[in-house]
Amino acid sequence: MKKKLFYGWWIVAATNIICMFGYGTWLYSFGVFFKPMSEEFGWTRAMTSGAYALRSVEGGVASPIVGWAVDKYGARLLVIIGAVVAGGAFCLMPLIKSLMGFYLVYGILLSAGMSAMLYLPAWTVIAKWFRRRLSMALAILSVGAGFGGIICAPLAALMISRFGWRSAFMVMGVFIWVMVIPLAFVIKERPEDMGLAPDGDPPLPTDSAVSNAAAGPSTSAANGIADYTLKEALTSSAFWFLALAFFFQGLAHATVTVHTVPALTDAGIAPERAAISIGLLTLVSIVGRLAFGYLGDIFNKRYLFMVSYSMMGSGMLVLMNAKTMGLVWLFLFLFGVGFGGNIPLMPAIRAEYFGRKALGKIQGFMNPVMMIAGATGPILAGHMFDTTGSYRSAFLVIGLLTFLAAVVIFFARPGRKTL
Repeated sequence: MKKKLFYGWWIVAATNIICMFGYGTWLYSFGVFFKPMSEEFGWTRAMTSGAYALRSVEGGVASPIVGWAVDKYGARLLVIIGAVVAGGAFCLMPLIKSLMGFYLVYGILLSAGMSAMLYLPAWTVIAKWFRRRLSMALAILSVGAGFGGIICAPLAALMISRFGWRSAFMVMGVFIWVMVIPLAFVIKERPEDMGLAPDGDPPLPTDSAVSNAAAGPSTSAANGIADYTLKEALTSSAFWFLALAFFFQGLAHATVTVHTVPALTDAGIAPERAAISIGLLTLVSIVGRLAFGYLGDIFNKRYLFMVSYSMMGSGMLVLMNAKTMGLVWLFLFLFGVGFGGNIPLMPAIRAEYFGRKALGKIQGFMNPVMMIAGATGPILAGHMFDTTGSYRSAFLVIGLLTFLAAVVIFFARPGRKTL
């Protein structure tokens, strides 16, 4: 008899598609809208980058709330609420007439919806369905966002060139409603609710389950580390070393997401080709997501992070001088594979270090540290461009900080709370 596909993989597939269109429209298409909007309204690049920065600030503020709500009410409800809000915000974008309106709708309202709809609920629910294969499951989840970049950014550029940026935003909003809300109903919170066990393993016998529950706190990923409370995680050095490394990585990712298309067009590359390049960056990142996700179930995740951060830093240094398509391809490979590699490793290492019981809250409280990076990187790079007329200094500084992340992550060793 053919073995039935473990239901956890259906949840991975559904959240994969949700993240594909969420990140593809909201995150990876931002650079495509950057110049058309700034030129129409006369905004500087630092001013336009402010919406992306607000997106990060809002995400940092919302993450602890979303993490708490996911643990209390479940991922499905949060994804549905997020989709309703995000779709509505996209549909409001054609109505903006000022920088403040842009900040409020894109930077706050849209970002609030996406915070509830995307990775944090997906990471948390998948960590409940997988243990031995958690890194691989998270890698497959992250592939969706990568395809979102290669699909949505070029499509957004095409819609903008044919119909204008306002119509492009409206189409995105309706699409989010139509695609995401039905997919949210695939999400089930725990395998035990369906009589299953994580990874599709045979469920524990009732007697074993009862005695296991009576024995004390649950373990994380069969490694003997007890589930941390939020307070215990916040007082551990591992939490803050991880957060600092993720902060430096976040500076690089946010800067590249916002400023790569403008930087390439400044270098004489056609806007359509520049938009395709940022899409190719996310496509190349899929290689890193799958490869590092697979390796994360085998090797020490800290060492894999060191490799991925070093590749990202090297990519930033190449981007400094990317005036030919040959250098653009090299940047896409180095930064794309490196960035892609750390996406599945981030939630996997948090689940490995801190357990699953309060994982939503713990991830929610770590995200604000990373969101500060998302706010700082684009504005810093935009300001340095406005001051010097070039991105070279910004890409150099942020590239070096990404190398520093590789050093910091080495010291993020797991805590000693064991059973």
